[in-house]
Amino acid sequence: MKGVGSIIALYIIIGIILAVYIILRLSVTVSYHANSRTNEIKMSAKWLCIDIYPRPDKPSKTIKIKNRKKKSKKSNKTFKEDISEIEEEFVEISEDELDDRIKSLEKELERQEQNVKQASEIPKTDKKTNAEKAKNEKNKKKKIEKSEKDKPQENGLKAKVNNIRRRWGRYKDFVPMTWKSFRKLLKQIRFYDTEIEITAGKDDAYDAAMQYGRLNAVLFHGLGVVGTVFTLYKPKRAEIKCVFDKKVFEYEISGKIKIRPSTVLGIIIVFGVKFLYLFLKKRHKAKKQYKLKRKLMLNSKELLANE
Repeated sequence: MKGVGSIIALYIIIGIILAVYIILRLSVTVSYHANSRTNEIKMSAKWLCIDIYPRPDKPSKTIKIKNRKKKSKKSNKTFKEDISEIEEEFVEISEDELDDRIKSLEKELERQEQNVKQASEIPKTDKKTNAEKAKNEKNKKKKIEKSEKDKPQENGLKAKVNNIRRRWGRYKDFVPMTWKSFRKLLKQIRFYDTEIEITAGKDDAYDAAMQYGRLNAVLFHGLGVVGTVFTLYKPKRAEIKCVFDKKVFEYEISGKIKIRPSTVLGIIIVFGVKFLYLFLKKRHKAKKQYKLKRKLMLNSKELLANE
């Protein structure tokens, strides 16, 4: 029975891994549309029939007005009613209780006056010591600034160049690896259903024809560059309309971009493993060099002691 249970558990784990892999293989689709006539730029992203962008608006919260009504009722009381309530309170209190209250109030006032007097009577010695401390701190700061000025400083440009060189020396070995993985990632971005329509024109027919030729060269050369960097499928439509009698420049671009999360994850994992390998290799080399230097130093010290 134990063997059967372990086999079932194994099948379940394999099933979960396969399900996750299939889900990650389903690509994220980003559809875009830009139109110069209406000045509209629309973008939307979907994955597994879930809208990633734009996110649906949250429902507005309902505000309860029960507490406000109660407050309004209280505020509706007239000034005369308030005074009558206060008078009733004082009528209920006896003369002895009133005297006690007055005495307690007088005591509180006396305490407050004493506190104010104590706060105003600050000893002069404390003020002097604070001023002396501030002066000493200023003198220390001035000395530090003078010492820093006396030191031979590099020019701002030279210092920046040296910093860049040091950083480049650290990360020089990782650049080719990052570039390769970045290129692979870009190649996994696929362009579908691209439609490009440009209408261009000028008042003069010759100028309009020249512009038409330039735009054609730019458009199809640009599509070639996009095809080398990314994966570009055959566009549905890519045309330029020429107008010879008026100055116009309008465009309409639409299409879809697809990328699989599994490929992105795979590239990140490979990059992480390679990075770790190179980092550990460099560290091992540095340790070896340090040990050799230490041995040479110890040997030289022993030779000097023998002489």
